[in-house]
Amino acid sequence: MNQARLTLALPPLSQLNTPYPSIAYLARAMNDAGRTCSLQDLGLAFMLRLLSKEGLCAVFDELDEREHLPEPAWRALALRRQHENAIDAVIRFLQGQDRTVSQRILGTPFLPGGPRLDDADLTDFGRLGSDDAARRLATLYVEDLTDLITSTIDQGFSLAQYSHHLATGPVTFEPILERLSQETILDGLVDAVVDDMIEETQPDVVGLSVPFPGMLVSALRIGRRLRQKGIYVVLGGGYPNTELRDVNEERLWDFIDAITYDDGEGPLLAILQHLEGGPDQRHRTKTKDGQHENEAPHHPFVSSGTHNDLPLHRYLQLVDSENPAHRLWSDGRWNKMTLAHGCYWKRCAFCDVDLDYIASFTPSHVKSLADDMERIIDETGESGFHMVDEAAPPRVMRDLALEILARGMPVSWWGNIRFERTFTPDLCRLLSASGLVAVTGGLEVASDRLLALMDKGITVEQAAQTANAFQQAGVMVHAYLMYGFPTQTEQETVNAMEVVRQMFEAGILSSAFWHRFVLTKHSKVYQNPEKYGVQIPPLPGGNIFATNDLPHLDPTGADPDRFDRDLVKSLHSWMRGNDLEIPVHVWFDPPLLPTSEHPKRIQKAITAKASEGEQLVWIGGQALDSPNGMVLHSHDHEIVVGGRSNERQWLWEVIEAARPEQEALPLGDAIAAFPGDWSKYQKRWDKVRQAGMLLV
Repeated sequence: MNQARLTLALPPLSQLNTPYPSIAYLARAMNDAGRTCSLQDLGLAFMLRLLSKEGLCAVFDELDEREHLPEPAWRALALRRQHENAIDAVIRFLQGQDRTVSQRILGTPFLPGGPRLDDADLTDFGRLGSDDAARRLATLYVEDLTDLITSTIDQGFSLAQYSHHLATGPVTFEPILERLSQETILDGLVDAVVDDMIEETQPDVVGLSVPFPGMLVSALRIGRRLRQKGIYVVLGGGYPNTELRDVNEERLWDFIDAITYDDGEGPLLAILQHLEGGPDQRHRTKTKDGQHENEAPHHPFVSSGTHNDLPLHRYLQLVDSENPAHRLWSDGRWNKMTLAHGCYWKRCAFCDVDLDYIASFTPSHVKSLADDMERIIDETGESGFHMVDEAAPPRVMRDLALEILARGMPVSWWGNIRFERTFTPDLCRLLSASGLVAVTGGLEVASDRLLALMDKGITVEQAAQTANAFQQAGVMVHAYLMYGFPTQTEQETVNAMEVVRQMFEAGILSSAFWHRFVLTKHSKVYQNPEKYGVQIPPLPGGNIFATNDLPHLDPTGADPDRFDRDLVKSLHSWMRGNDLEIPVHVWFDPPLLPTSEHPKRIQKAITAKASEGEQLVWIGGQALDSPNGMVLHSHDHEIVVGGRSNERQWLWEVIEAARPEQEALPLGDAIAAFPGDWSKYQKRWDKVRQAGMLLV
């Protein structure tokens, strides 16, 4: 064939506020290889059809035929006309197209009530936060509609996933097949958006990106429909990379033609070349014929995407959480970028350290990153960037911050980090000055013994000092927390809870979230269970379809079920500044043993002397001379630094040489050029540091 027409698509359902970046990254790689492709977010298209007057009419028509419905459904059915009249305006408002609707949402009877909307609490939004408050109510209204559909039409449906429970391993293929044999209103809408995609893009090949379990069932349904029309279907993304590496299910090939593993750019290009009659260089690819591992050309990883024809203006800006970090994920259309491929640490025992997306670390070139940021701002009209690294490398972050400041780029950015000592207070101030607004990082078990066991490479004190440095620089800090790690005792879990309480009390965390430990097949815990004290029972008989998430026994650890509810409950209060005086063990019924942590452990940690860097960077304004000395302006205040005329001249030269666009200026070089006794200048130098002279 001639060059194959390629469409890259996201199946339902993932984020609704911004396109998941996988297909945009792939599109950039295809463009770099001289190929064109179309991009389709079928999840967004599906939800916009469902959450419309026409979509709700179809839902209510079906419910009208039912004799048995849950109580909230009867109420929704009674308010059918109000729902149908409101939904299109609500969606336009959540897309940012009609902000005046906020006044009606807040001030008049407009949104038909439901369980979530009835319990709405707007106390956190403030007297003037009308737009946010209205979006919060509109989001709860949409969630009520989602709950209605879940309880009456499809129990696997939710706002950001679709039949997630059927795809989380270890699972067999039979329940997935059973769901794929069913036909609901939702299935009809999926079919309709697929048919629209086919008509619009006329593809020969469709690549379906499946990053999450809650997208697999819809992806297979889409794949089957595409194959029935003679279209070649490739499945890739995070889910097949982890869950389907060892898949041995013949029936899968009724739905797709190929699976690609690891970075999809090279394998996809090789598939296209093979289909077009070129040499067979398929690699990291599985088809009905087996695994393909031919020698392949090297393809550099792509650090950003191109959005081609994605309808960015149609995404929904939901306020689905009062957790400030969670709002970053679901509110706002953040552009996605990657500072480095893989993880520079790649040693954590719970992580997929054997897989390429963790194991192969390659940093991006900073000037290319900044070029991409400028290109993407022009392309999308948005200046916010989410760095989607496993752990953003501190040195790349520093160099990117300097490049952003040197170019005068007014961007906002955030990403995931490790709470390591490299993030000094001055480095955090530099990152903040460049537009860093938030960081997320793994505090995990908040226990030095367990942090060492999992080879996290940090201590509790170190994490506290890093979190404090970011918060003092005005950067929001979110902590990932873990419980149920192998051998974690009940006392250690209570102690970890106390550490987190102290961090909120000290004001060094803005938000956090507890995750329960899950054993995965590509982790060090699975590879060496004896070291971590776990037992891995054999999988049940039969052909297992997905095998990444595995059950395990932890004979010496506490029962994680004991903590599920109260860890979350206490954290919700602490994030609002409430109940910090309550001893952590009494959150449980019956109470557990009191904590054995020192009551001032975190306070002592954050008052310890911080380390400093060696390179001078000036982030303040223009230095002005005055009769009283040099006047140094920062963003929010000014400082006057006196001294002799030659000292003032030296300071002016140091400030100019330390600007981000200049070559690196070591502190030692500046001191060597000082025209006098440096030890007598220290008090004045401290004032210069306060005004914006950093050591990074």
